[in-house]
Amino acid sequence: MVTQSNHLVEARYNLPLAEQRIILTMIARIQPDDEDFKPYHISIKELAEFMGIDKNSAYRECKKITHSLLTRVIEIAEPGRVLQVGWVSSAEYIEGSGTVNLSFDPLLKPYLLSLKGNFTSLKLEMILKFKSQYSVRLYSLLKQYHGFKNHREVQIDTLREMLGLTKDTHKAYSDLKANILRPVQKELSEKADVYFDMDEIRMGRRVVAVRFNIHSRDIPKTDISQCMEINAEVNQMTSDLDELILLVPESHRTKKTVLAALDSYLKKLGVDYVKRNIAYANVKSDKSYAGFLTNALRHDWGHDWLLEQNAKELNNPMEVWQRRVFQVKKNMIYICLKNTWSI
Repeated sequence: MVTQSNHLVEARYNLPLAEQRIILTMIARIQPDDEDFKPYHISIKELAEFMGIDKNSAYRECKKITHSLLTRVIEIAEPGRVLQVGWVSSAEYIEGSGTVNLSFDPLLKPYLLSLKGNFTSLKLEMILKFKSQYSVRLYSLLKQYHGFKNHREVQIDTLREMLGLTKDTHKAYSDLKANILRPVQKELSEKADVYFDMDEIRMGRRVVAVRFNIHSRDIPKTDISQCMEINAEVNQMTSDLDELILLVPESHRTKKTVLAALDSYLKKLGVDYVKRNIAYANVKSDKSYAGFLTNALRHDWGHDWLLEQNAKELNNPMEVWQRRVFQVKKNMIYICLKNTWSI
């Protein structure tokens, strides 16, 4: 879920679709009981998939997008004050990990953390379907009033500001209607659980406001559940891969051959299969670690070796105890690193 203060929903900003998706994905990573922001850990592969970027140039393109994101300003209006603040304070790429750590500006805490009321929640999987940045914005504004008034009247000048339009962009209402409102209306009616029709409010011959009449429709559960399952699977795969990388000797963690082998066999045969072959390679490899690990994964050399180790442990209770102590220490190190690198 993407949950944000209504002040943030109504704020003034202009984010291209790719950058908007990144921000919404970061917000979705915030937990209800979080008291502070964390570096939000997103895989380059995940970003490339939902932003439609070629995987071969994903790293380079993502760096361009996050660099641009660092320059974006949001303007939040409240009684007695207007806050201008950047969305993101930093973007950190961990070499060899295939991830980026993104951090919100601390001044956004009141609008994203510990929200008790006056907020709007959206389903991330719903938002990621939209192909227009304006569909995301208008959908958020409609959901804010859905189930409350089921209509929303917005002055044209205010609407333009909410959508981040400059004075020269779609200056005439007819252009705004043809190029933004109608396409968004069509996309929401096809993809969203909330859509609208609209009444034009005129002063003389001039349209000064639009009244959005908000309607809802049922989305087939299979569509949403399928999206949720895919998102959960991607997140779990990313977490498993991070854990496997930490099992590899540090000097080999950034090697493309090693990372590609881990990723490939994780997807095909699962985390336990890969773990036992990493353990085998760590003990048995001599010169070319990457080549040895790849062969171990291909032939599952770790299978019989692991059985032998287990048999030895059964005959040596002290060794079992020592290994368990070692495993606890390794898990503690992993947790510390995980909390540093990700949410």
